[in-house]
Amino acid sequence: MKSKKIYVLVVDDEDVMRNLFIDLLTERGYEVIAVKNGYEAVEKVKEINFAIAFIDVHMPGINGVETLKAIREIKPQTRIVMMDSFPNALMEQARREGAITCIHKPFEINEVTDIMEEVVEQKERI
Repeated sequence: MKSKKIYVLVVDDEDVMRNLFIDLLTERGYEVIAVKNGYEAVEKVKEINFAIAFIDVHMPGINGVETLKAIREIKPQTRIVMMDSFPNALMEQARREGAITCIHKPFEINEVTDIMEEVVEQKERI
C-alpha cells in the first residue's frame, strides 16, 4: 500500500475518539499513536516525526491550541487538524496558529480519510 510508514498522532481526552481513529487509520495502513492530553502529545512529538496530528480543542491541562503551538515549535512540518464539538473562538485561534483545517464532531469518516489522502499526496511530492 504505502512505501513509507505514515505516522499519525491523535490527541483527545475521550477514549471513544482515540479508539475510533486507531481503528479507522490502522486498517488503512497508518501508524497511529493516540494520547489523552497535550502533555503526552508534546512528548511523543519529540520522539516521532508525525505527518499529521488530529488534536481536540477542549482538553484538561493544556488545551488543543496550546498543544498545537507546542508541536509547531518542536516540529513545524507536522500538519495539524483541530477537532471540536462546537466551533468557538479557540477554533479560530487554532486556524491563525497554523492548523490546516478543523473538523467538527460528530464528523463523517470520509472527512478524516480525505484529509489523510491529501497529506500523503503532499508528502510523496516532497
